[in-house]
Amino acid sequence: MALGVGGSGVLAGCGGGTGSTTAVHGGVLRFGAQGGASTDSLDANNVLTNTDYARASQLYDPLVRMDDRGRPQLALAEAIAPNQRATEWTIRLRDGVVFHDGKPLTPQDVLFTFDRIITHNFPGRYSLGTLDIGASKVVDPHTLQLSFSSPYATLLDGLAAHWYLYIVPVGYDPKRPVGTGPFKLVGFVPGQQSVMARNPDYWDQPKPYLEQVITINVADETTQIAGLSSGQFDAIDYLSGASARVLASLEGSGTPKLIISNTTGGWAPFTMRVDRTPFSDVRVRTALKLAIDRPAMIESVFQGYGQVGNDVFGIFDKAYDPDLFPQRHQDLEQAKSLLNAAGYADLGIELITTANAPGETLAANVFANQVGGAGIRTSVVNQPVTPYFANSYLKVPFSQDYWPFWPYLTNVSVDTITGAPFSATHFSDSRYDNLYTEALSTTDARLRTEIVHEMMKIDFEEGGNIIPYFFPVIDAVAPHLYGVEPTVTGQAMRTFQFQEFWMTK
Repeated sequence: MALGVGGSGVLAGCGGGTGSTTAVHGGVLRFGAQGGASTDSLDANNVLTNTDYARASQLYDPLVRMDDRGRPQLALAEAIAPNQRATEWTIRLRDGVVFHDGKPLTPQDVLFTFDRIITHNFPGRYSLGTLDIGASKVVDPHTLQLSFSSPYATLLDGLAAHWYLYIVPVGYDPKRPVGTGPFKLVGFVPGQQSVMARNPDYWDQPKPYLEQVITINVADETTQIAGLSSGQFDAIDYLSGASARVLASLEGSGTPKLIISNTTGGWAPFTMRVDRTPFSDVRVRTALKLAIDRPAMIESVFQGYGQVGNDVFGIFDKAYDPDLFPQRHQDLEQAKSLLNAAGYADLGIELITTANAPGETLAANVFANQVGGAGIRTSVVNQPVTPYFANSYLKVPFSQDYWPFWPYLTNVSVDTITGAPFSATHFSDSRYDNLYTEALSTTDARLRTEIVHEMMKIDFEEGGNIIPYFFPVIDAVAPHLYGVEPTVTGQAMRTFQFQEFWMTK
């Protein structure tokens, strides 16, 4: 049951409609990135904004990385295997990996990282299950053994949420960030930009190919497109369908290339706090789910890109089965009937939105227009990213959220179980929680799938997430940039894997 050694890091051509060439070293990538804020951070284990994700992937590496198909692939780990009950997992590290300061990677660093995540209650804590740091130990200079207080059969899926589990050295200081990643820090101004230089001692040679990556915070798509078109940027991310159409209409030798991940597991739900009226009534929650026209929303927001959602996440998880529940369609009469029965025939709600996810603010306005057909009056409040995260995120009764694809149970751990750290819905259900605990401890994959199906039915019937679509990820790059490929992860720029990119200019 061990997961073997991953890819070889050989030079490769670039598919996905981006042409074909041979990877070469050199070049400065200027990346115009959406979704940053003055709260931007380089802390390896406490990322929040989209630009945090981009920068962390340049500086750090995880044990396991999610690949373009949404499956776990080994990175710093060379092999991972459980005992028969999945109460102990043995991890062997790659030989020859060094941090940016020249210190070799050791098992002690991994234990330090996981202890740091648990002690500070960082998001990755929930991907580590019932890890008992005190009982975990170093086996030899390249091997450690993780011990769990109860069986944790889904550790590999947990580790695949790699953006919260980057490995740092013992004594790590986030103000002077050191990692094993493909690039080293040169400079950083939160809310503005970062500069990273190639790590010549990177373990996955001959990567990285770029000499430098400059990540620049950009507030809107208009600025992004103007910057790419003028040569100020070499790459931009998280574009709307309308912007994609504009770029696709351009012609000439310098025309940007579109990288469209049309089928992803990325989801941007409308989040209803189930502990606040009127959303504490499941009839109101169901009415809102029935009041929207999902295909029309996709057409309006993404110009037809993306795919229809059905209020359950984790669509690329091995256990996901779309036949578990009927596809919801707009039914305004049924929505009105449910609202009348709940005593909310004249319902007025406030929807807080921000430009943090692809199409998010436009989707909010489309939502307000659509549910008006069921007599629901929606006031849309558009907040800048910084005050939104400071004052509204996870707090207000009705808002929006943004998730890349995670394996289902890993996503549950941070979103829908009682007390989850990023639960915008504040959903709490003892039966759901018990099923989650049972699923984690079940080593029989078929039985675990059955348990997951029961949880997904609860999500569908009672959950506080309205998931009208799984959004496309649309990036655009200059014609001289290669290696950016489509991915199902719902994150931009090939899940921000900058070590894979190269330039011919």
